[in-house]
Amino acid sequence: MSISIVPLTSADRHRLLTVDLAAFFFDPNAHPVDVVTSHFDWARTFGASQEGSDELAGVYTSYEMGVTAPGPLDALTQVPMAGLSWVSVHPDHRRRGILRQMITHHFSRLHEQGVALSGLHAAEVPIYGRFGYGVSSVELELELERGTVFTAPALEAAAGQVTTRFVKADSDDAARTIHELHLLCARATLGAVSRPEQMARTFLVDLPLTRQGREPWQVLLAHVDGQPAGYALFSREAKWEDWRAKGKVTVRELAAADSATLLALARRLVDFDLTSSITIAGGGTDNPLVWWAGGPRGMGVKTFDSLWLRLVDVGAALSERGYSSTCDVVLDAEDTVCPWNQRRWRLTVGTDGVATCVPSDDDPDLRLPVQALGAAYLGSRTIAALAYQGLVTELTAGSLQALSRAMSRDRQPVAAIEF
Repeated sequence: MSISIVPLTSADRHRLLTVDLAAFFFDPNAHPVDVVTSHFDWARTFGASQEGSDELAGVYTSYEMGVTAPGPLDALTQVPMAGLSWVSVHPDHRRRGILRQMITHHFSRLHEQGVALSGLHAAEVPIYGRFGYGVSSVELELELERGTVFTAPALEAAAGQVTTRFVKADSDDAARTIHELHLLCARATLGAVSRPEQMARTFLVDLPLTRQGREPWQVLLAHVDGQPAGYALFSREAKWEDWRAKGKVTVRELAAADSATLLALARRLVDFDLTSSITIAGGGTDNPLVWWAGGPRGMGVKTFDSLWLRLVDVGAALSERGYSSTCDVVLDAEDTVCPWNQRRWRLTVGTDGVATCVPSDDDPDLRLPVQALGAAYLGSRTIAALAYQGLVTELTAGSLQALSRAMSRDRQPVAAIEF
């Protein structure tokens, strides 16, 4: 059966949800279609259409986002990124190449538009590596006990100047404040993904059937000298065992403009009455909460892959980020999905940490798949480590170390927000 990728409009939202429901089998009553698609940019939303049928075989959308990447030397920079989401293939049409058609359609559109990066959260680990994505950040999920002590003597004075209060998240005023803080914090945080304005209100809408006993989302706002400095999006769930309070706190997002504000927010989150456990998601592998609490044995720690990145245009993507040191290497990029990338590229980094990356006919110094470049893009998974895994081949002595040092950073990226 012939399949073509066609643009969708808001009039197709029920058809789109039908495919997504079949693929992810969630409760449709808990996710009203007019709410969960209200933030869609329909110009970026497509379906796999079967010839002679009104039914869709697959769907996808993407968001106009940005990711905070290493900038020149010690700086940070925000790089435009298409956030790929809602990727679904109807179970009746699996194993027919529909996913590949949709993904290559997505890449071709980005290439035409000059967008060099695509990012996503993977529903299943084995799927997206074959399309050129690599895991660029790792998320730590922390489970803390009520009353956890965070020790940071050098931050005590500054943390004492932070005031906090919480309000319900599902309001226009809260959404505006959260979005402004989100953008402020994202600009200063390696690995942070910036949420577009059209998503700022929708993701806070209370969906009662999804709560399963939790309260609606609340936002804990932090202020320093009367100015917003950070926030935590959280929800509590009442629970009692043998007449003892065992309530749970779930923190969906935690962001701060500085470490003292982060400390003040964390202390408030572990001190709610009638609670016994606190789960905080979204931190990177060097999350200071871990060490303020004494180390990994002071809490439960789970590790997950977070942002998967794909260089749609190798030359542009490597030119848009910055570097820690000088470097001049020729890369032999392997990319069977985006043929325009399958060639040699000369990456030249000056003393200012600014790079150019242009096609080259010179002999290559390193050979690597595009997945490796996505994995190393945020500076956490070094080129040297990827070579040790067998993903990068050094052809000229010294080139591996030079590129690895230039792309790496002293801090680890945070996990990406949900999208």
